[in-house]
Amino acid sequence: MSTAAQLAAAARHAFAAFAERLALRADEISAALEHELHLVAWDREQLVGAMQARLWAMAQRGRAVTGGAAGVAGAKVTELRTQPLEAIELVWACLLAGRRVAFGAEPGACSATASLVAALASALPPGAIVDAADEPEWPSLGVTPAIPRIAWVDATADRELAAYSLARTSLRRSGADPRGVRFAVVVGPTDLLKRHLVRLWVGAQLGPADDPDSFAGPVDAPTRDAFVGAQAAWTADPRVEVWCAGGELEHTAAGGPLLAPAAFAVDAPIPELPMAGPMCCIVRASEADGLAIIRAEDARGAAIVQIGGRPLSGIRELRHLRGAVLVERLPPGLPEPRPV
Repeated sequence: MSTAAQLAAAARHAFAAFAERLALRADEISAALEHELHLVAWDREQLVGAMQARLWAMAQRGRAVTGGAAGVAGAKVTELRTQPLEAIELVWACLLAGRRVAFGAEPGACSATASLVAALASALPPGAIVDAADEPEWPSLGVTPAIPRIAWVDATADRELAAYSLARTSLRRSGADPRGVRFAVVVGPTDLLKRHLVRLWVGAQLGPADDPDSFAGPVDAPTRDAFVGAQAAWTADPRVEVWCAGGELEHTAAGGPLLAPAAFAVDAPIPELPMAGPMCCIVRASEADGLAIIRAEDARGAAIVQIGGRPLSGIRELRHLRGAVLVERLPPGLPEPRPV
């Protein structure tokens, strides 16, 4: 086996060919995401494009060689079903640092990642990439499961922007996105937000993954069953106001049933009710109570999506959205903005 420095040099040398292979096989990768995970066109394009951008940035930054003089240090990298293609970046992080990789994949994970990693292994020194089952003692590098997110909608936030942001973050992949937002803490009036949000929940186009106009595609039977059970629990709770009643559509698509999304509203605090599939809950709160919820969620490790207002201070992971809805940046399948 090569030394760590030799492995890192071999990885740098192989990168350009891998990037070219990635570009040439983009359609095959997209097809695997479509047929195996039922991801719609705009979602697939974002995943492949983001992966390419991160890899190029990594190659330009360079990495310190940490694999050890004998080149025996290594780590396990596992592709997760709900976070497709993310393992590729970690594989390269190891290789460029002179570390060997034991690659594995969860059941049902996208086959495109394993195919790309296998092709890469053939271009590197023997033993640079091995099967994870052959190296059970190596430490795991990831992929790290995505952390949950909760939204904070400031009293000054544009309600239309808030509704579109929640639609994109809550309904993407029919609620299967591990980075999706389940709860949105809202300060101030919610009447206008309700009108915008319900229009999007009802108007979002659901359909086959191969339809370029689909915003979200089908789900599997376990997800459908969990969604139906969760919705029943929410609608039966007297504290809950149903903004949009979800359910299974009569029309199905290749790959499974289609789910009309659900939206609920409650007064703070957040009720302990199950969440599954495409659903979101608006939590109406005073500024003090809302901030207490957000900071408690931050302390538990959640990421915060803030819509409007000045960026919250002291938040470990914060994404701040402000401004107005840009029609040209909307994904296909969402209704265009209009007065409500």
